[in-house]
Amino acid sequence: MKYGIFVLAALLLAGCSAIPEPIATDDEQTLVSYQAAANNSGQVIGEQARWGGVIADVRNGEEYTVIEVVNFPLKSWGRPLVSDDSNGRFLALVDGFVDPEVYKQGRSLTVLGTLEETQTGKIDDYTYTYPVLKAEGYYLWEKQKERINTEINYAPLWFRHNFYAPFPYHPYRYPVRVIKSDDNSGTPDKDRQ
Repeated sequence: MKYGIFVLAALLLAGCSAIPEPIATDDEQTLVSYQAAANNSGQVIGEQARWGGVIADVRNGEEYTVIEVVNFPLKSWGRPLVSDDSNGRFLALVDGFVDPEVYKQGRSLTVLGTLEETQTGKIDDYTYTYPVLKAEGYYLWEKQKERINTEINYAPLWFRHNFYAPFPYHPYRYPVRVIKSDDNSGTPDKDRQ
């Protein structure tokens, strides 16, 4: 019985932080960080890295596609932790064609690959040196829905608006039950049953 509970707990914990198959690797310890590649690009060529971020641009060529990614740190399961402060940018080289309508600007992407020599490019008028990752696997994350909390006050109308007393005088106060909802659109959801 004890072993069954232990195995079940281990499986549940492993399922919570599982990295998607295309970007999973056997040796997590040897992955090169973005900062190490940006600072010492010549010393880490040929090593494996897993980086992620938000797509800035997609350029398709004859044999491969170049995806320019704004780099952000990764969560434990590999999804980029997007914030207002970026580490920089990198280029992901992907074999074949990647549809720019699917891999749109602003979508989150994680890439597992081998480091190559840096490339120089332009961001507006600024000359930028990009670390380059030759993709072995990549994962496009689903868009996250923004959570909006709404409070609903179920108190009787005369208690909510104090119709029973003059403005400065509120003799009866009692706690009001508040329920939080994630949807405040005002229209019923078609998928909701």
